[in-house]
Amino acid sequence: MMTTLDKVQLLEQRIVKATVLIRNLEKKIEELNDEVEVLSVHNEELQKYADNFSSDSKLIEESINNALVHLDSIQGLDDIEVIDSLSGDLETADRFTGGMGISIDEVSLDDLVR
Repeated sequence: MMTTLDKVQLLEQRIVKATVLIRNLEKKIEELNDEVEVLSVHNEELQKYADNFSSDSKLIEESINNALVHLDSIQGLDDIEVIDSLSGDLETADRFTGGMGISIDEVSLDDLVR
C-alpha cells in the first residue's frame, strides 16, 4: 500500500512530466505556425505565378487568333505554290493542327537539326 508521501511524490512526478509534455507541445505548435506562415507566403507566390501564366496564355491566344484572322483576310494565300521541300513540313503542320499529329517514331534526328 502506498503512503500519502508516496502518492504526493508520484503526483509531483506526473505534474513534472505533464509540464514537460505541455512545453514540447507548445514548441511544436510554434513550429507548425511558422511552417504555415512560410507555406502561406509560398502559396501566394504560386497564386501570382498562376494568375500571370493564365493572363499570359490569354494574351498569347488572342495574338494567335488575331494573326489567324489577318492571314484569313489575305485572299489567295492558300492557292500559292510552296517549294517542294516545304510542302512536307506544311503537311505535317496541317496534320498537327488537324489533331492527327505525328508519332515519336516519325521524328528523326535529321529533322530536328535542320
